[in-house]
Amino acid sequence: MKRRGTPVSGSMYCALLLVHMAVAPCMASEPMFDFSIAAQSLGSALIRYGDVTGKEALYEGGLVDGRVSGGVEGRATPTAALFRILVGTGLTARFVAEGTYVLELTPERRSGQDRSDRRYHMLVQQDVLETLCRLPHARPGQYRLVTVLWIASDGTVQDLLKLGSAGQPQADDSIEGALRRMRVREPPPAGFVQPIRLLFTPQSPGTRSDCEVVESRRRGLGEVP
Repeated sequence: MKRRGTPVSGSMYCALLLVHMAVAPCMASEPMFDFSIAAQSLGSALIRYGDVTGKEALYEGGLVDGRVSGGVEGRATPTAALFRILVGTGLTARFVAEGTYVLELTPERRSGQDRSDRRYHMLVQQDVLETLCRLPHARPGQYRLVTVLWIASDGTVQDLLKLGSAGQPQADDSIEGALRRMRVREPPPAGFVQPIRLLFTPQSPGTRSDCEVVESRRRGLGEVP
């Protein structure tokens, strides 16, 4: 095991796992920090994260080798910032004490869970499209953008990471505001692995846009004239 690069014994790791039973992984009163961690190797990003928050990582030697983090910019809680750092790395984090977390491989999903997760991913994609297609100056199909969403147990957007730009600050603000106010029609299923990553790309002229498909479906349901 490693604690920000320092070997840690297996017995220490086991002891910390036991602490997890009694220590809440993240408190509602988490402080906010200003992060400016650029895209870089995951090991380096975690060291920078520790410098800002004072929190330390435990992980098996070699686990972070060859993995790259997209980094995190802006003001966020330690928990939200750590999740952003780990997006796309194939790793997850569990806080086992107030200042310590364990890095692990993202758990494999059961076949039944996969079907449930795919269905929910499609629901979120549809709700995000419907939300963004209502924005006059920020409709999908005109920009390249990645959105990373964490959905709370009541279907609201708990946290959001936006990579890329719609080209105009006003459009970017509209997109972020609309998504943060969005509520998915259903809560996440039990065991659903987050976050949800959605990619929006420019669409070729002459092709039917995603928003046209959404509006056609809504007319079929009688939701729009």
